[in-house]
Amino acid sequence: MGALALTRRGLPWGGSTGYARVPVRSRLFRLLPGLVVSVGFTWWFVATAEWGALGRALAGVKVGWVLVSAVVLFTEFLIRAARWRELLWQIAPHARYRRLFVATTVGMALNVVLPFRAGDFARPWLGARETGTPVLPLFTVAVIERVFDILGLLFVFLLMLAVLPASADQHGELVTNLKLYGSMGGAAGVLGLGTFLVLAAQEERARTLFYRIAHLGPPPLARRAIVLFDGFVAGLSSVRSTAALLRSAGYSMLHWLNGSLSIYALMRAFDIDLPFAAACFTTVAIALTVALPQAPGFFGVFHVAIEKTLVLWGQDPGPAQAFAIVFWGVSFLPITLVGALLWWREGLTTAMLRDSSLESTPPGPAL
Repeated sequence: MGALALTRRGLPWGGSTGYARVPVRSRLFRLLPGLVVSVGFTWWFVATAEWGALGRALAGVKVGWVLVSAVVLFTEFLIRAARWRELLWQIAPHARYRRLFVATTVGMALNVVLPFRAGDFARPWLGARETGTPVLPLFTVAVIERVFDILGLLFVFLLMLAVLPASADQHGELVTNLKLYGSMGGAAGVLGLGTFLVLAAQEERARTLFYRIAHLGPPPLARRAIVLFDGFVAGLSSVRSTAALLRSAGYSMLHWLNGSLSIYALMRAFDIDLPFAAACFTTVAIALTVALPQAPGFFGVFHVAIEKTLVLWGQDPGPAQAFAIVFWGVSFLPITLVGALLWWREGLTTAMLRDSSLESTPPGPAL
């Protein structure tokens, strides 16, 4: 059953490596929902923008804090590369950190400019060029990374609860509700993730029980959960090091904390006087919204999510909209530009990705 997550048409996240082999009409049809969502939210954001207040907020932004925010957020990719090396230690013990950082950066940049999160396929393939291993084991490790990302996001959510203002006077009902319902949600998240990890560690003895639990939910969600479970089990067997897994968990928490620190720094750029809990809350909101189907570039959904989150914390719409625009730039422009530079420097082409397959081992790197 563990092989379910490793089949050519059943990758760990339910996608396919045959991205370029899918007929054009089919690809366009799959892209349509994301385009509709992005266009709709972009129109909403533009139509409701308070252009006067937005312009004044942009004119008064403190560029120094914007740069701090961008630098802090970019270290996310350094952390991701370090986590990847930990998880690959058994498969590729001689993998060089610098090369894994290149693969990570290019893959993330492709996720911005291409649909269907194509960078999630490109990154393992680029990693295989460095490690000299088949692509397939790197896909299994990608599943572990997904689970660790859930762990990191849960950590930020729990941190938000821990640092919420003691008094609800300034933010009123929001803080009160977060303390009440957030605590319930956090407990459920810890229990759910803990159960998942325990069952995954038990493998065969627990698989039947996990399947029964998963099938209590909607069928599409159940199928994704089962694929994730099987892929995670297969990935655990490839890592085979408790110490590496623990260090990877630490990197995951640091990575998601890093995102909150970047948001908090950008708040200083706009003189937005909110507690660090608000930055953590915004991090969680962004993570949930970017998972929605949308067009390349994350236009619209990203902006509306940030704006509405800040408005919930009592900010005026104009400055909140300006913050959303600048944080979009901080989040996606540096990684896209650096990724494009590395893509060119590595001599990569889209034909390389199109012609690669899980059954072949790509050639070693040029450097």
